[in-house]
Amino acid sequence: MASAGCRETPPKPPPPSGTLRIALRADVTGFFPGPPLVNEAFTLQANRSVYESLVRFDRELRLRPGLAERWSNPDDRTYRFELRRGVRFSDGRPLTAADVVASLDANRRTWVTRDYLQAIESVRAVGEQAVEIRTRFPYLALLTRLPWGLVIPRDAAEGGLRPAPGTGAYRLERWDPGHGFVFVRNPHHQGPPPAFERVVHTVVPDDGTRIGLVERGEADAADQVPLDRIDGLSRRPGLRVVSGAGLRVLFLVLRADRAPFSDPRVREAIDLGLDRSELVRRALAGLATPATQLVPPSIVGFNPALALPPPDRGRARALLAAAGHRAGLVLSLDGPSNRYVSDVAILTELARQLGEIGVRVTVNALDKRDFFPLIEGGRSKMHLLGYSCESGDAGDLLGALLHSSTGGALGSLNSLGLSDPELDRLIDSADRARTDSARAHQLRLAIARAAGLRAALPLIVQTEAVVLSRRLEWNPPFNMALSPEDVRPVPPGS
Repeated sequence: MASAGCRETPPKPPPPSGTLRIALRADVTGFFPGPPLVNEAFTLQANRSVYESLVRFDRELRLRPGLAERWSNPDDRTYRFELRRGVRFSDGRPLTAADVVASLDANRRTWVTRDYLQAIESVRAVGEQAVEIRTRFPYLALLTRLPWGLVIPRDAAEGGLRPAPGTGAYRLERWDPGHGFVFVRNPHHQGPPPAFERVVHTVVPDDGTRIGLVERGEADAADQVPLDRIDGLSRRPGLRVVSGAGLRVLFLVLRADRAPFSDPRVREAIDLGLDRSELVRRALAGLATPATQLVPPSIVGFNPALALPPPDRGRARALLAAAGHRAGLVLSLDGPSNRYVSDVAILTELARQLGEIGVRVTVNALDKRDFFPLIEGGRSKMHLLGYSCESGDAGDLLGALLHSSTGGALGSLNSLGLSDPELDRLIDSADRARTDSARAHQLRLAIARAAGLRAALPLIVQTEAVVLSRRLEWNPPFNMALSPEDVRPVPPGS
């Protein structure tokens, strides 16, 4: 008989099991520590099912404890993080402060997320269960950047062990590049167990085939539903379509350091030749929002003073003539064929619109595994790109994409060939701001400056759509990312 005060704890009920089958339009570009790996929101979201960070965002983009259960800020350049006790990697070994230090150092040196950690000066272990981070200057945004500092064991971070064990809800069982990947539940994960024991992600590029798998019950969910199919699928009794605006803005990049786009008159002509509302109607079934700037209204730094640029094709042709292109231009437009919703239709419509101002455009739509190396290698003068400020802060985009390339973290994704000292100053001022309001003000000024330079022409705020079996429930997060941890079977009798 158990004595008073020593009652036996009832056993925890076993977690639900089964397999979740997700049909994807395209594969991830890699898993940590890589390579291959590209700074792409979908890839990083998939990695977060396997790897965790010191702090994390919840579904509403609010900061929450991650591997650190608490933190303090003893001075304006120092943060101290106390690690959760008892955390283990998926191979059973315990998490230590040395693992966190090695992971963050590796991120800062080589990984595609180094932009987010550019303000860190040093990381050191304080015993086995605490980590101290010191920044190069007082940096209010540090906590919002740490969710990109994914943590793996020290030997994996230093030696490139692949696949690396993680502490997330799942572990990576298999990845067949170009075909898909399989997650299995991590038995050592400290958080609530995910609803499914296994998650099979299968790449099915064709929209009709991918959605047909869900219609026939051969898959449980499919991403990137074409927007013109939302209404029809919503009327199917066994299906549910979840759609909404995420955080991603699509824009047209004009390489500002190369002819013909080194002439600001040509960039302005391209801008005036585009009709965003027409683009939404013709390529996106009327189900996207024309973008006034490079971030959506929900992002800190959104500038409400910026208006949708009205098309003026007569003025565009006059600018081209003044720039010496009275006979027009012949250009190639590069873009992904499997990254954004209706990306090929968008490329085709952009080419048609530019044809109306005398710019003859050849569309070069590539698999994203070929597209990203193309633009990273500086081999594209004009391309379609998207960016999602997942931290809720415009500094993500500004520092990585629009700051002059420094050879380090800042400007590491600058495929625009842009180098503008005033824009750099505004971005740097935002990073060094001492109050949230001052930071937001500088970000708004930087967004306005970027709009005036016209090296990245905002097009649309993208609408995301996912189709699921009605046997599943999914409450989408703020960024509309489909993560298997968020999907659950509908309770019996519901």
